[in-house]
Amino acid sequence: MAGGYVYDQSFAEERTRLAGIETLWDPGSQALLDDLGITDGWRCLEVGAGGGSLVQWMVSRGAAVTAIDIDTRFIEPLAGAAVDVRRMDIRTDELPQYEFDLVHARLVLEHLAERREIIDRLAASLRPAGWLVIEDYDWTAFGFEDADPGLERVTEAVMAFMQQAGFDPRYGRRVVADMAAAGLADVRGEGRARVIDSDSPGFDFFRLSFESVRDAVVDAGLLSVADADAAAARFGEHTRLLTPMMVAGIGCR
Repeated sequence: MAGGYVYDQSFAEERTRLAGIETLWDPGSQALLDDLGITDGWRCLEVGAGGGSLVQWMVSRGAAVTAIDIDTRFIEPLAGAAVDVRRMDIRTDELPQYEFDLVHARLVLEHLAERREIIDRLAASLRPAGWLVIEDYDWTAFGFEDADPGLERVTEAVMAFMQQAGFDPRYGRRVVADMAAAGLADVRGEGRARVIDSDSPGFDFFRLSFESVRDAVVDAGLLSVADADAAAARFGEHTRLLTPMMVAGIGCR
């Protein structure tokens, strides 16, 4: 575990897991950022850059990007004239002040207990009239198509395990209020969710997220081996689920 982030950074299929996030949510994130007018000359900060897909997309729009993460192995190959890669913990490491036209974070703050203070720090890194966009989940609606008590127990156990590390499974519904409290202007929000099945590329995010933490959840006494094995078997079958709602908070300095 790195800080409040519970997913195993040494997990062999971590890049594939991150690719599931990109497949599911990049189109919506790109649409949000396009609406803000990202263009040539913008300086952008991508927080929790992960696999780097949004970094590459920002560069394709003419932006210069500072890409930060606690694990930079997947974004280090992107470093160059338009991309500055930095290994950083946004809870403690110093951020530039008054530097960015856009700061974007997706599925980062929900993991960190200090999220409210972090928003203040991210806002302070914006230039006047710069934009902050924070996207996080509200897991309330998440579930599988067929009611399965075993899968429900697994979901509850994984959520409980993550909450022990500071994770907030409903932070998406609070992100807009936190941005308004930080003094940002023109604050607004929107949410999006998807129904996917096991043949959908983005399904790997849910399957591999479970595989990444299953042993730790069992070791913590929150899940039986039998339930973990049954859930793994179900993920190998054809199934359909409703994703959590991805909520975007948008505000201007």
